[in-house]
Amino acid sequence: MAVAVVDTGVLIGMVDTDDQHHDGAMEIVREIDHGTLPTGRVTNYVLLETLNWIHTRKRHQKAVDTYSRLNQSAGFELVHAAQKDFINAIDRFKTRDGLAFGDATIAAYMDREGIEYIYSFDNDFDSVDGITRLDTAENPFS
Repeated sequence: MAVAVVDTGVLIGMVDTDDQHHDGAMEIVREIDHGTLPTGRVTNYVLLETLNWIHTRKRHQKAVDTYSRLNQSAGFELVHAAQKDFINAIDRFKTRDGLAFGDATIAAYMDREGIEYIYSFDNDFDSVDGITRLDTAENPFS
């Protein structure tokens, strides 16, 4: 099964119509939903960041609706990163200036799972070995 991780910025962009990446995020999410892009894998850390942001800046019900949309979509998988990903992320965070802790958790998860691709608008991923960032609705497997 073709899989790509989905970063927080894509999910926030989907919800926030004022976000500079709203249109691109909507296209990525729509194509994942329709199955024309790889399965979008969302880790518990990404889900946490996303729902907290929406809850704080939009409203509680919008955060609940976002969770429901992701959870019910056949195109998305919500997964819990392993404890060893957290430990690996701490090491990455300590040694990589400019890599946010949340991004370090994603990188550690992707490394362990052997996932190369991430849908993200965050160019910090461009400097992480083994990760290819996609910021448009392109399918790297076709």
